[in-house]
Amino acid sequence: MFQRIGLITPALVLGLLLHSALSYADEGRGQILKTSGIVKIINAQGEAREVTGSEVVVREMDIVSTGEGSQAVVRFNDGALSVLNEKSRLQVEKKNWLSHLGGKIYFTFRKVFGGERKVKAKFSTIGIRGTTFIVTDNEDAQSVSLQEGKLELESSGDDYEIHRKKSVDEFAAFKQEALDARKAMKSEYEDYKKQTMEEFVEYKKNFTMQANHVISFDGNRVDETEMGEKEQASFSDFESVAGEMLETFRRQSEEHRQQQEEKVVPEEKKSEKGWRNFFN
Repeated sequence: MFQRIGLITPALVLGLLLHSALSYADEGRGQILKTSGIVKIINAQGEAREVTGSEVVVREMDIVSTGEGSQAVVRFNDGALSVLNEKSRLQVEKKNWLSHLGGKIYFTFRKVFGGERKVKAKFSTIGIRGTTFIVTDNEDAQSVSLQEGKLELESSGDDYEIHRKKSVDEFAAFKQEALDARKAMKSEYEDYKKQTMEEFVEYKKNFTMQANHVISFDGNRVDETEMGEKEQASFSDFESVAGEMLETFRRQSEEHRQQQEEKVVPEEKKSEKGWRNFFN
C-alpha cells in the first residue's frame, strides 16, 4: 500500500503542477466578452483564428481584430474594458500596456493605486490612471476624445505643436442673439468672439489632456477643442454596445476603489499615531 502511494505521489505532484501552470496560462490577459460580425485573434506567430463564442481568452501579444460591420467587447485582468468598432485592431502588450493599431476603440480604465497603465498609438503614448476615452486612427482622422479623468500624452518623436482655442461660452451665445437683433452692436460681438477664439500655440514633448476635450493630430501638430455633440454621441454608441457588461465593470471598479481607499486610510492613521507617540 505504501509502495503504491510512493509510486503515484511524484506523478500526482507533477500533474498538479502542470495543471496549475496550464490553468494560469489559460487565464491570459483578459477575455473577449461579446462579439458581432467577424472578429479574429492573431497570435504572436501571426496565426489567426475567428472568435466564435464569448469569454474567449486573450493572451499577451495577441491582436484582436474586427472586420467590416463588426464589434468586440474585451475585458482585461488589470482593470480595463475596451470596445472595438469595425475595422479596428488592438494588441495586448505586457502587463498594463495596450497598443492601438488602427480603427476606433473605446477605453475605460479602473482607477488604481499604483503603476500607471498606457495605451500606445501611432501618434502618441497615452498615460492613464482612471479614465474613459476614445482613440481614433483611420483614413479620416487621428484623434483622442476624453470623457472623464485626465490623460498624459507623450510624443515619441519631436515636440508637439499644440494649438488651443477658447470657445464662446453659453452666455456669449445668448448675447449673440441679442446683438444680432441690434445690428448697431454686432461689431462689438465680433470683436468679443475674435478675442475669445484667440489661438494659443506652445511646443511640448508631453502634455495633460483635460476631460470633455478632443485632441486631433496632423503629424506633430495638435489641435485641442471642446467635445461636441458628435463626440458625445460616439461615447453613447460604444457604451450601448457594452451594455450590462459596462455597468458590471463600473460597479466592480467602484468597489475596488473603496477597498483600496480603506487600505490606505489605516496606514495613514498608523503613521499619524506614530508621530504623536514620538512627540509625546
